[in-house]
Amino acid sequence: MKQKQSMSVYTCIWIVAIVILIFSLFQNMGYSKVINYSGIVRGGAQLAVKEELNGEHDEQLILKLDNILRELQTGEGEYDLIRIDDDSYQKQLDDMQVTWHLMKDKINHLDQQQARDELYALSQDFFTQADKMVATAQSVSDQHLFNSIAMFFIYLIITGGVFAFWYRYKQKQIQQVMYTDKLTGLYNGAAFEIEVQKHSESAMNESVLIYFDLDDFKYLNATYGYLFGNQMLIAIAKALREFVDGRGSCARNSNDCFFVFTHYHKNVINDLKTCIIQSIKNEIEFDISDDITFTFGAYRIQKDISIQDMMENALLAHKNAKTRGKGNVVWYDQNLLDKIYQEGLIINQMHRALIDGEFQMFLQPKFKIPSLEIVGAEALVRWHMSDGKILYPDEFIPLFESNGFIYDLDFSILEQACQFIHERQLYHFIIAVNFSRVTIHHKDFYERFKGIIERYQIPVKCLEIEITESAFNDLSSTILNMLMRLRNDGFVVSMDDFGSGYSSLNLLNTMSVDVLKIDRVFLLKQDEKKVKIIGLIIDIAKALNMKVICEGVETKQDLELLTRLKCPLGQGYYVSKAVNEEEFIEKFLNKMEEG
Repeated sequence: MKQKQSMSVYTCIWIVAIVILIFSLFQNMGYSKVINYSGIVRGGAQLAVKEELNGEHDEQLILKLDNILRELQTGEGEYDLIRIDDDSYQKQLDDMQVTWHLMKDKINHLDQQQARDELYALSQDFFTQADKMVATAQSVSDQHLFNSIAMFFIYLIITGGVFAFWYRYKQKQIQQVMYTDKLTGLYNGAAFEIEVQKHSESAMNESVLIYFDLDDFKYLNATYGYLFGNQMLIAIAKALREFVDGRGSCARNSNDCFFVFTHYHKNVINDLKTCIIQSIKNEIEFDISDDITFTFGAYRIQKDISIQDMMENALLAHKNAKTRGKGNVVWYDQNLLDKIYQEGLIINQMHRALIDGEFQMFLQPKFKIPSLEIVGAEALVRWHMSDGKILYPDEFIPLFESNGFIYDLDFSILEQACQFIHERQLYHFIIAVNFSRVTIHHKDFYERFKGIIERYQIPVKCLEIEITESAFNDLSSTILNMLMRLRNDGFVVSMDDFGSGYSSLNLLNTMSVDVLKIDRVFLLKQDEKKVKIIGLIIDIAKALNMKVICEGVETKQDLELLTRLKCPLGQGYYVSKAVNEEEFIEKFLNKMEEG
């Protein structure tokens, strides 16, 4: 669109220039015609005098010369002559008219010798006057042509200069659109690469490249509005400009993600974080700066590395920081490389491990409060590797969620839980099975889930579908309808880790669940506020006819607190950690059967 606009302006400039040139040429042709007819007057007058002196009167020639002289003075007549508005030229024409009238008077009295002599003398004067008139007309024509050419080139120079200025201005606008983030005014990723490239090698070796994002930005937008979100991004951009202070560069890479290239020092991440928080405090009306966290990936720049590799290293560090949770900082260093190498080994072994049954189901009991009577269990996974090493979920679940393998793993644990219930005939015992958000989004989830249940002929009340609270925030209406379909089939749906994210009552309204599972964080470092929140969650669950269970029950103090708050169910180390099937049978099921 902009190229078409530039071409249109460029074309208009040349059209106007050509029109000016054509107009000047036509006007110069008019001057040429005047000069030509001035010559005709000069020659015609001489011819008329010659004929009269020879006794041949030519009235038609005289009339023609009258008309030409009058048209040269007025610019009106049959010969289409223009009037030359030059004082000297017009005075010369007036003098010629006077001489011409005298000549015509003498022509009428040629019978006298004196008249003939005077006519001849007047014709000579007229010829001299005509010569001067023609010369003046030629001079005026030449001057006009020079002025026209000069104006033409001046026009070209001025319009060319204006066009060049306009073109450069438009190019700057295009550059700004191409390389500048419209909202914050920072560079975008492409421009950032160019800017970092400009720094000297010595500066590079003392610098750091940081990539970070604002945790839970979607939630902030949804809660406070997109205008607030934009204000937040602008405040962050202002902080970054102040932080680099012309000695580095910064850019907005995507929605709430930013690059920072600056001088390295020991506390560079903490200083950057402080600068951003302070800017948010100054620029944002809401007092939420203490609740905001950022996830950082950083790379201390080494010699002989390309800009693209620097950025990829920072991005890789940031990606690993995100897997560790909110507010984490990960440096691209040997520890990260070791972790990546370990993840590579895990990925290479995961399919074989699933086939070989290395992913084993462990069970952690759920109990009544305060009697501690066992009423169910949660199925958890442990990876017993072929070399005897045991990996816990935190070491591989995030990786499996990112590469999609979690789908097969979740259903493997479901199958182990169904097999356990079927073999032990535990038809009055509930086992909760966790499902990742990745798994429940799979288009075949419902069919595969129902297929396993039907194969082992498990009563629907024996299984609880446990999904984390954060996963519910991202569920589409299609997935919510599918979960509702499972509830209508009789399966129990549980919201795990309730309160750990950004819980909302609307979430409970749009996706009614059967069980709320209070996150363990509320029992850590108990205070009056946390106790009140636990009590409120319990009251809300009861008001909505939901079951409620609190995880993380590890001490007698926890049990007494939950007893006082009338929380009906608990889960935690106070009774038992997660144990394998044999130990669970021995410690709990056998005792239940004996009871």
